[in-house]
Amino acid sequence: MVWHRADVLVWLDFPLALIVYRVVRRSLRQLAGREDSAQARRLTWSTAFLGRRSLLRTAIRKYRTNRPRYARQVSEAADLGVEIVRLRGPRDVRRWKRETAKRRVGSRSPGAAQHTTGP
Repeated sequence: MVWHRADVLVWLDFPLALIVYRVVRRSLRQLAGREDSAQARRLTWSTAFLGRRSLLRTAIRKYRTNRPRYARQVSEAADLGVEIVRLRGPRDVRRWKRETAKRRVGSRSPGAAQHTTGP
């Protein structure tokens, strides 16, 4: 982990219910043929929902095992002075993006060079 070298750490700490909803919705769209991707073409009911290693079971298992570990690591990074932005849902993400965009626009001085992409 290199989190301790970051200035800001953004943690998308979404609730399990939202994650499950999104996995189910995406899988159903793919199974219905509404998405064309390599994953969608390989997806079956078993790999999506029924098997021991299904997408749904994996998402739930990973959430339960990773979330406490991430909380510890985020806490350690905060103790080292890293600014932590914890976003707990899509509404928080939209609000944070809006506020960040306002700060960025407000901090530009007239005539200052604006860096977009590239070196």
